[in-house]
Amino acid sequence: MILKREVLLKAVVTERLKSELIEAVQEAIQRVEEQQDDLERQSRRLMLELQRTDMQRAMAFRQQLEIEKRKQEDVKAALQEQLAEYNGLELGTEFTRGTIESHVDVQVGDNIQDKLARAEILVEDDIIKELRDPAVRA
Repeated sequence: MILKREVLLKAVVTERLKSELIEAVQEAIQRVEEQQDDLERQSRRLMLELQRTDMQRAMAFRQQLEIEKRKQEDVKAALQEQLAEYNGLELGTEFTRGTIESHVDVQVGDNIQDKLARAEILVEDDIIKELRDPAVRA
């Protein structure tokens, strides 16, 4: 019988990986800042129109706008935390990139804990360096 399980994808921290991670987060922060600027410009114009025509709708819009601004600030703060984490990565250490799905063959008599234990793939600059699989015993 074939079962699904998660495999942890880890990477050895190299200069290349570190700079790629940092660059990706910096770009994401820049996109959030651009969205904040766009929201601010568009909301100012709309708010002026609403204040002239319908104060109730203007107040409701202002509340929604504040909620959206807080959400964007939260996203930006999380990205800045991630950036600080990436800047602090030490070269040569292992860094968890995420998980992927794998299949494992189970038979009667197998130890289910060993078979379903989390396997790991270790890469360095996108090259597989090591497969760590408790389901495969030598």
